[in-house]
Amino acid sequence: MRTLFMWLCCLFFIVACGSTTTAPAANSTNAAPIAANEPCSQADARADSNGQALICMLDQSGALRWQADTTTTAQSAPDQEMTLNGPCTTPDQHAKIDGQEVLCQKDSQGNYAWIPADQANDGNNGQAQIAMLGGACSSADTLSIVDGGLGICRDGSWRYALPSDVPPGPYATRPDWYPTLDHVFSQPESTCPSTQIQLTHTILPLDQLTASIPYGMVIDDHVTPIDHGYLGIKTLAATSPLSDADYLPITAPADGTIIEVGSLGSPTSHRVVIAHGCGLYSVYMVVNKLTGVLAAQADAVEKQSYLRLNQPINAGEEFGRQRDNPLDFNLFTKETWLTGFVNPLSYLYGEAWKLYTADPTPYFSAELQTPYTDIMQRTVAPRWGKIDYDVAGSAVGNWFLAGTIGYNGQSIDTYKNTTQHVQGGMVAGKNYYAYGHLALVPHHVQPNGWIASLGWWQDPNGDPTQLMIDLAPNQKTPDQITAADGVVMYQLAAISFLDANGQVFDTHGSKANLPVGFTIAPGQPSGALAVQVEADGTLSIEVFPNTLASAVTGFGANKRSYHR
Repeated sequence: MRTLFMWLCCLFFIVACGSTTTAPAANSTNAAPIAANEPCSQADARADSNGQALICMLDQSGALRWQADTTTTAQSAPDQEMTLNGPCTTPDQHAKIDGQEVLCQKDSQGNYAWIPADQANDGNNGQAQIAMLGGACSSADTLSIVDGGLGICRDGSWRYALPSDVPPGPYATRPDWYPTLDHVFSQPESTCPSTQIQLTHTILPLDQLTASIPYGMVIDDHVTPIDHGYLGIKTLAATSPLSDADYLPITAPADGTIIEVGSLGSPTSHRVVIAHGCGLYSVYMVVNKLTGVLAAQADAVEKQSYLRLNQPINAGEEFGRQRDNPLDFNLFTKETWLTGFVNPLSYLYGEAWKLYTADPTPYFSAELQTPYTDIMQRTVAPRWGKIDYDVAGSAVGNWFLAGTIGYNGQSIDTYKNTTQHVQGGMVAGKNYYAYGHLALVPHHVQPNGWIASLGWWQDPNGDPTQLMIDLAPNQKTPDQITAADGVVMYQLAAISFLDANGQVFDTHGSKANLPVGFTIAPGQPSGALAVQVEADGTLSIEVFPNTLASAVTGFGANKRSYHR
């Protein structure tokens, strides 16, 4: 893949979809000290280091680093400045006002305010009661949503729940302890079905759309399948300089309310979230310009990095412009529950929205379904791709390094027994949040081709790598391997991208997506991978870089274990 495209993918995927993330304070007992200009992994994460407010943003070289935060908001104001039912800024933040526990949630007017904790989200459509981490509880082993994850009542107080505290999956429907999609996006619980909403307007001009990447790609530190697509546009194939006249309008596909706008660390990269009602949300990233109904907020977004809004928008109204890169797009619906994720808890602490990722095809109007389906690179169903491949008892799907809590990469020990809030951000001592990720999955465009995607290839601190599994004749694929197969040795190879004539694409210098229907083939051998499904459902692997599979007889000294 092209270097620029890989960089864009890496940057945009790490930005949280549900809320602004705050990194651990430097003086916290749960985190190592940080300092300005040190690398960080999650754009817009915030931290406090020896009294200095820091924010994770791109520096001039294009790297994410901790920088001085000059946009500190009211969320850091001392408790004595807060008032009951007064304004607040961080959804689901807990605090105390005059000794009373309060929670930052939307009030009846749709504004964020300090609400008594015993009145917040109480009994809304099966949504678990929100508990305060470290607060008192009386029903042992009860599960409840807490600020920053899932809580369990232990020894009279709410603690973080660990993987051993939830029933083993898979789950055919959302378990009661998992937050609803409306809760994930900090919105009031909806009662109408999401199927009531239809996308009746194109997102970008139809005559300017080109080959687009479906859900499910793995690339660089997107080690597990990506939960959004990349809409291609004709300007990406331009061979001459572009002008302002080449920007294309981005328009709302349905009526709704813009609830979040953020900067992805660059003045030409933004994220916009639209709530369309009935538990349906559309998300756009790498938006080059904020225009139309967001024009008035553009300067504030650059200064503050992140804004929560209540901006109405009608279908067809412009909110941005695009020219220089594909537009990230995804759709989430409250009724969707992806059963191909065996352990939902692994994502609750990282990307809680992921299990609600929906194929947008049935939500598009009849006039739009074919145009958007036809531009997808993938030519087999589902054309918009797939991200959930877990099959209990087999090797296929997503895995997380033993000892980590799941997607966010933090250790289980960080969560064990603490009553202090564990915040997202950089994993201490690691190069990437995805250092502990592993995926053995079908290719997002050619699903009969298998990809080994590893957050840890040779460096335990993270060196994400994607390679093709070069299957031997009659060799079982990862979805066919069970504990009965013992150790399976796969040959790994570089991924070659082929055109319709079977020739390798020369993508040097191009920003355009590969065409619809391209294929892949194994290239230069890169190493071997030993895989074994264990009787307890975990996975053991060992990598052998620059080694032929035929030269390896089994596990050596560097075997490691992964869980769902």
